[in-house]
Amino acid sequence: MEEKTVYFTMEMDVNEAYLRDTWAAYPKIRWATRLLALLPIAGFLVGGWMWVVQGELTLGFLVVALLFLAFDLALPRLSVRQTLSRYQKFHADGLRRVSLLDDGVETELVKYSEKVFHPYADFAELEEDQRGWYLVRPGQRVVIPKSGGEENARIGAFLAERLQEESGKHLPEE
Repeated sequence: MEEKTVYFTMEMDVNEAYLRDTWAAYPKIRWATRLLALLPIAGFLVGGWMWVVQGELTLGFLVVALLFLAFDLALPRLSVRQTLSRYQKFHADGLRRVSLLDDGVETELVKYSEKVFHPYADFAELEEDQRGWYLVRPGQRVVIPKSGGEENARIGAFLAERLQEESGKHLPEE
């Protein structure tokens, strides 16, 4: 088997912190839990009003407000843990080593000793944000994490060049 030239290698760890930073639904869940926090706060205010005005405090009312508050505080963490368990179920969690080769991207799941090769020809476009680059094809995005420093510009140019070369190969000749 011929040895492939590795141009760049990056690593990323798919764990709870990574999911909190990259999972698109996480900010929505955080916003919803802040909105849900109004329920127990309203419960505590009504309970305080009942205690001041009527001179009594219903223990059940206080317990329900505390349960709502506990659920509200735990919801983001529970959501991230559930997502991470799905990643673990499909062996997509843990340390990933991403290598950019001549003809494609190789992703190694270190924890499971699995390697997956993705040829550049399979990808339709390249997207970029502050965390990384995304090679996009129907139904899948391959994440290439950014590292700090000057290497980011070279990696971005390398990926753009490879995708352009591959798309040029598939154009009909005139």
